[in-house]
Amino acid sequence: MMWGATNDGMRLPDKFESSMRALLGEEADAFFATYAMPRTTGLRLNGLKLGRAEYEARFGAAGLPIPWADGGLYTDEDDRPGKHLHYYLGLYYIQEPSAMLPAELLDVRPGHRVLDLCAAPGGKSTQLASKLQGRGLLVANDNAAERTKALAKNVERACAAGVVVTNEEPSRLADAFGAFFDRVLVDAPCSGEGMFRKDEDMIREWERHSVERCSGMQRDILREAARLVAPGGKLLYSTCTFSPLENEGSIARFLAEHPEFDVERIDAPAEWGLGPGRPDWLAGDETAGLAGERLASLAGAARVWPHRSRGEGHFAALLVRREGAGGTPGPRASELAASSGTQAAGTPAAERAAAAMTPPGAVRSLAERDGSDDEPWSFPAMAEPEAGAATAASAAGAKRGARPEPSPRGRRGAADSGSRARGKNAASPEADMRDKLLAFVRDHLPDWKPRGKLYARGEQLYLQPEELPALGRLRLVRPGWLLGSATKHRFEPSQALAMGLKMTDAARTLRLAAGEADASRYMKGETLQPDPGRIVGRDGSPESGRGWTLVCIDGFPAGWGRWDGHLLKNELLPGWRWL
Repeated sequence: MMWGATNDGMRLPDKFESSMRALLGEEADAFFATYAMPRTTGLRLNGLKLGRAEYEARFGAAGLPIPWADGGLYTDEDDRPGKHLHYYLGLYYIQEPSAMLPAELLDVRPGHRVLDLCAAPGGKSTQLASKLQGRGLLVANDNAAERTKALAKNVERACAAGVVVTNEEPSRLADAFGAFFDRVLVDAPCSGEGMFRKDEDMIREWERHSVERCSGMQRDILREAARLVAPGGKLLYSTCTFSPLENEGSIARFLAEHPEFDVERIDAPAEWGLGPGRPDWLAGDETAGLAGERLASLAGAARVWPHRSRGEGHFAALLVRREGAGGTPGPRASELAASSGTQAAGTPAAERAAAAMTPPGAVRSLAERDGSDDEPWSFPAMAEPEAGAATAASAAGAKRGARPEPSPRGRRGAADSGSRARGKNAASPEADMRDKLLAFVRDHLPDWKPRGKLYARGEQLYLQPEELPALGRLRLVRPGWLLGSATKHRFEPSQALAMGLKMTDAARTLRLAAGEADASRYMKGETLQPDPGRIVGRDGSPESGRGWTLVCIDGFPAGWGRWDGHLLKNELLPGWRWL
């Protein structure tokens, strides 16, 4: 392959350069000049924890706002936000600015059922979870088992409680759920041309036929994604490439195959600097079966150009499935509708969304627990186990390398054996696990009121949104919010539980500031010897009790410790430590 060079020495493939010059014409010089400029970097504040105004009021100015992203802030290339304790506390997620655009355009609202189909490493999933504000359901999926570990950890760090992480092919999800979701995000695998400036490895991986191969994958993914969108629902397709074949071409083929979908025009403010879709860049064979207004509607997509906006290359197209367009609910969606009395996924999504704005059993966010809640509450019950589900999940994880988080210690297989034990001693292992959790909550989280249903896998307990259907033999990396493990004698809380709590949820806390030496020691996994007066109750007064203690830094949970009256044993897992 022949390679060209920009004026800073970055080598670009000749084929890419000649293609972009042909497309951009007079703009080409300005476009290629950006390769001599620093790459664009940013972070996005976690709306489940705090907003920009609160962050800046407490910690000072954080950077210039990214115009299209709620809580998005530009950073300088020399900044190191990943080294700050606030990153480990989940207060923000480091994300390229243009990558924040798709989730904003999808118009996710509390109560929606949302699917992130190609979710790893989790930036867009955490952004979608922030939009839900703890109400509704988010399924974050990736078909690459090795990528789901980072996905699950990023979701847990962001305290995204109402999220299920799966490791499945899109076709398997479509078979299981059918037309179930109000919002579906497809951030498709692509040739990555828009990331050349950010990551020069993307240049080296760019091959002669990569665009064509990616286009074929995108077509297959979109075909299955269409099956997952409820009538009246929305599908957002995005890539980080400039290729017309992968962008407008993928949407043109999709529209030709799916007459029930239309492009919803993206009307962005002029100051965002977005460019329109370019159907005129497609060859005749790439628009087969599409003409007139439907072909012209491709101009309603959006492109992020680095010479027009402060961001790397990106493409986004918003598609809407017409009301009354039919759609087949999958078996899991049908089971949910039958068991809960809610409308099936094939009914108008707008009606279901309205009904779901305060769904029964929805997991509440931290922000929601700040307000009054007059709804009747009772401690979550165990979900009805589905025969073979836990065993299948464990076997699939071992086969594909996606092992569940190791349990601290104690008996094994409580839930896995549940289906075999039914009839003779129905549900006793699950009831025992729930009792251990309830005892822990009474002692350590006395006013915490979780909503949803409990799900057991092995000795681990998860909290799921009430409206989540039984997931059968789908490969589950995280079947909900991991609360902890019910060992032989007690319940042991997880790191994920700590990250999803508020400081005032815990009966006992150690409250540190980020600048304190003990904060650094804790995050490095060291045992602490704090003044006993620093161990306080929910009102900030000294607490004389001993046991599980929530360690908080700058008012946000960092993890657990066990206080014996003299020493605080550090329970922060190695993978969560500050290195």
